[in-house]
Amino acid sequence: MWRAGILRKRIRANKEDMEKVINILMSIGYTHCSISDSKDYYSLSASILEEDDESNIKKRVYNMYLNMFLVEIDIEGRYKFCYPRDNCYYYAYIYFDDIKGRELIISEFLYRYFKLFPEDIFLNKSGYFYTKEDIEMAYCNKDLNWLYNSPDAL
Repeated sequence: MWRAGILRKRIRANKEDMEKVINILMSIGYTHCSISDSKDYYSLSASILEEDDESNIKKRVYNMYLNMFLVEIDIEGRYKFCYPRDNCYYYAYIYFDDIKGRELIISEFLYRYFKLFPEDIFLNKSGYFYTKEDIEMAYCNKDLNWLYNSPDAL
């Protein structure tokens, strides 16, 4: 079941795009990333580590898990979605494992991501589509609940 993520008109396996995604995560404070490679997608796990003041041991304080699809999967409603504004199909590209409790970091990630990839769109768990312009408006409003609402509510 789709939770939330980024959709793209055409999927092309592309190492440079994965590097850009990792660079975005690093620019917002993530210090450790691991990638596992599958035939159809990359799984990316990123962590922010913080030193424990008492023991000087680094501990994970925040994780993000996402999948980046490398091929177009032609299953409508699960990996393929009709975008009503353009009346065309978009394919699952980056899938966020969970956004609950990660609204601030997801908002920051999306804001930076859409500066690099303005043609992609974001689909939230409720089925609402967001363009680059919608993301920018939500980011400027600083209301983290936008991730669960319609872009018309912005």
